[in-house]
Amino acid sequence: MQTKHNKIMKRLFESYKDYFRVGAAISGIILMSEEEKVEHFEKMKIRYADFKKNFKPTPEFPEFKFPEPKPLPTGRLPDYELAANQFNLVVAENECKMGSIYNGENDFDFKMADRLRDFARTNGQDMRWHTLVWHNQSPKWIFEDEKGEKVSKEVLEERLKKYIFTVGERYRDDICSVDVVNECISDKNFILRDGADRSQWFDILGPDYIDKAFFWAKEAFPKSSLVINDYNLEIVPGKRQGMYNLLKGLLERGVPVDTVGLQMHINIENPPVSEIEKTIELYGSLGLNVIVTEMEISVYPDKEQNNGKFDPRREYTPELFEQQAERYYQIFECFKKEAKAGILKDVVLWGITDRMSWKNGFPVPDRTDVPLLFDGEGKPKAAFDRLTK
Repeated sequence: MQTKHNKIMKRLFESYKDYFRVGAAISGIILMSEEEKVEHFEKMKIRYADFKKNFKPTPEFPEFKFPEPKPLPTGRLPDYELAANQFNLVVAENECKMGSIYNGENDFDFKMADRLRDFARTNGQDMRWHTLVWHNQSPKWIFEDEKGEKVSKEVLEERLKKYIFTVGERYRDDICSVDVVNECISDKNFILRDGADRSQWFDILGPDYIDKAFFWAKEAFPKSSLVINDYNLEIVPGKRQGMYNLLKGLLERGVPVDTVGLQMHINIENPPVSEIEKTIELYGSLGLNVIVTEMEISVYPDKEQNNGKFDPRREYTPELFEQQAERYYQIFECFKKEAKAGILKDVVLWGITDRMSWKNGFPVPDRTDVPLLFDGEGKPKAAFDRLTK
């Protein structure tokens, strides 16, 4: 029934083919066999336990409130057909992060990244790479020497360089854009995250790790746009300006960054469309392209989250979905305007169906969310219908 439905459904990317590519983050789960799902769940439990054990409070996350992993759904998920038919750009949700690939000095696991690349090739889609350098989901070993102590700057630089060039050698002809550096701006002071703000890259290599990563990425991915990616740039004016200041310095030094990635994890009320427009045009004023890399629209404003208070679960009514649809429409109209101006190039949604969204259980354990264009069964919601009119 789902396949039949998809055959007559409008295709989202075709509605915007004159403006920008429309992409989606693909969970590796939808490409796994049943045996692989069971194995993956066991690994998730181990990683979760380790994460919980080593968790350190930050202003963003003062308490450990991350949801425990749950058994993976069985059978072919509707996300698979939707991913193949509704988007002309794909990116891995987790499978192309360093922690999923770089297991040791000469130990690389490209199985799941290869699988997504093959999926994209089969469906005639472009593919993004997320991400090369990030303070999260980097393997623990990379920052340690043989005694388990902090590795030297020289060794860490060589490990990072090797990683970037190894990935580039394998995928350079398949990747249209690569998130070279992810989430490097601090929420505390809007300058680079340092060691006290969880960045071991900064702690060991110093601030020029960003410059070097981009220069190496330029060699490794000569055909790809090179992206610096971060969240809340369209929400927090200080962070937006901090990224602008960083970019201005990078460009003055000749660092080959050419694109800013706005993650766009936003909600049904905020930020105003005017702030999104202002953000895109600010980075465009530097001569840079802008892409939206991880968008969804949560139905929870959570206005008091800075005080540790979150909204209770809402009733998912048709009226609420209409409100969400209008919000998506207004923002996509802004995107069209900025695409016409030559600044905006891509819009990527962080997921496909509500059932598989990372927002389920985050930031509130056991609270579901419905932030995407398709419901848990893969049926188009009001927002999809509005965007494809």
